[in-house]
Amino acid sequence: MIANPYVSIVLPTFQGDCYLKETLSALGNQDFKKGFELVAIDSESSDQTPQLLKQAKARFFSIPQSQFGHGSTRNFGVKQARGEIIVFLSQDAVPVGRDWLSELTEAVQDPMVGAAYARQLPRPNATPLEHYFHQYFYPVRSRRVSYSGGHCLSLDQLFFSNVCSVARREICERFPFDESLIMSEDQAFSRDLLLSGFSIVYHAATQVIHSHSYNLSSLFRRNFDSGYSLRSLQSEPMPRQLQRASLFLSREVRFLAREKQFRWLLYLPFYEAVRFLALFAGSQADRLPLRVRVACSLHHSFWERK
Repeated sequence: MIANPYVSIVLPTFQGDCYLKETLSALGNQDFKKGFELVAIDSESSDQTPQLLKQAKARFFSIPQSQFGHGSTRNFGVKQARGEIIVFLSQDAVPVGRDWLSELTEAVQDPMVGAAYARQLPRPNATPLEHYFHQYFYPVRSRRVSYSGGHCLSLDQLFFSNVCSVARREICERFPFDESLIMSEDQAFSRDLLLSGFSIVYHAATQVIHSHSYNLSSLFRRNFDSGYSLRSLQSEPMPRQLQRASLFLSREVRFLAREKQFRWLLYLPFYEAVRFLALFAGSQADRLPLRVRVACSLHHSFWERK
C-alpha cells in the first residue's frame, strides 16, 4: 500500500464479477510514476468482488446495500481518500492503455478546470442503439465547457459522467455530490462547478470501455430514475428541450439507416417511446404512490429511505 498516493481512485462495487477483473487488471498495468491508491466501497457483494479487491491491494470498505447512494457513496470515498487528485470509476469501466491515469489527471492541472470526464467506448457486443448513444454523448473531439451567465444551462452543456471522471481534492470537498438525488449526481456536480465559474473538460483521448444493453423493462426503470433526478437540473424552456430531443432522434434514425440496421429502425419507436415515457413518469414521481415509485425504479432502497 502506498503511504502518500498522489491519486485516489474511488471505486463503488457490487456483484462485480463480470468485468471487475478486467478493470483491476487495467489499473494494475498503469504506467504512473506518482503513485495511486484504490479506494473500494462495496455494498455487501456475495460473489468474488471482495476477494478480487483485496487481492488488488485496494483499501476496502463495506457498506450496507440499503445505504448505497450514487452521491453519498462517492462522498464517503472522498473522505477516505488520501490523494490530491480523486478519480471516480465504475466497476465495469475498463481503462484503455497504460497511460490512461496520466492522461486523465493531466486534464485537471489547469486551476480553472473543475473536473474532467473520459470518453466511453461501447463494448463490441453493444447494440446499435448503444453505439449511437456513445457517438452522440462521447464524440471523438475533446471540449471545454464554461458558463458566463445570461442563459439557461442545457443538459448537453452540463453533461458529465462519473463512470470515469477526475477532480482535485479541494474541488470534491468544496462541491460534494448531492446525496438527495437518486442518480445524476455527476451532472448536478457539473452544474455547480459551471455556475461557480469553473470549466468542465471532456477529455476524448482518455478512454474506458463501458456500455449497457437494456431491455425495455430495465430501460424504463433506468430512465424513470433519471427523469426524477433531472427535473431539478432542467432549466431549459420546453421548446428548447423538444428541439434537442428532436435533433437526437433524427440523428439516431440517420445513424441506423447509414449502418443498414433496419431491424433496429423498426424497434426504435418502441425503444424511444419507453425511454421518453419513463423520463416523463420520473419527472412526476412525487405525485405517484410509493409502491408505484418502487416498482418503476432501479433503486428501491432510495424510495424506502425517503
